[in-house]
Amino acid sequence: MTNTTAKAQLLDLLIEPLKGCKGLYAHRENLMQRVMRMPDLEVRDHFDRLKASHFPGT
Repeated sequence: MTNTTAKAQLLDLLIEPLKGCKGLYAHRENLMQRVMRMPDLEVRDHFDRLKASHFPGT
């Protein structure tokens, strides 16, 4: 997985529970900026933990 792909997938996992919420656009922009500034190893660590919590056993 490339660094850009990992960042995009992490952002998708973070935003998924917020879909349909009022003010999502502003929050999405904030999350996107924070994820893009994260070091690659931190992104992969967050992604792996979120993926494990969303899809246990994978």
